[in-house]
Amino acid sequence: MLSMAIFSVVGIGIMAIISEQLLWVKTLEDRVSASWIAENVLAEIKLERIEQTEDWIKGSNFIVNKLWHWQSREVISETIGVLTVEVRSQEISKDPIFILEGYRVINE
Repeated sequence: MLSMAIFSVVGIGIMAIISEQLLWVKTLEDRVSASWIAENVLAEIKLERIEQTEDWIKGSNFIVNKLWHWQSREVISETIGVLTVEVRSQEISKDPIFILEGYRVINE
């Protein structure tokens, strides 16, 4: 009887650890996918020379069987432009899953 109690406590502990690990794997998968989206958007902006403003430009991409929402803008100082790309899993989400910044030298 005592061994069954010990086995059940250990079994519950192992199940809790495995479920926590699965949640971390899902979070990591989302972050990696969001980073791919951000890198693709930033590369597209640079390669196609898409004009950026200080207002957010929004779009969405489908990757890993999920629709991702992104927005980008460029803040220009005297000599550089800072491109920011934010990626969210839901369009109304307050906090982005991933933020990527790129820099561009402005010719004077």
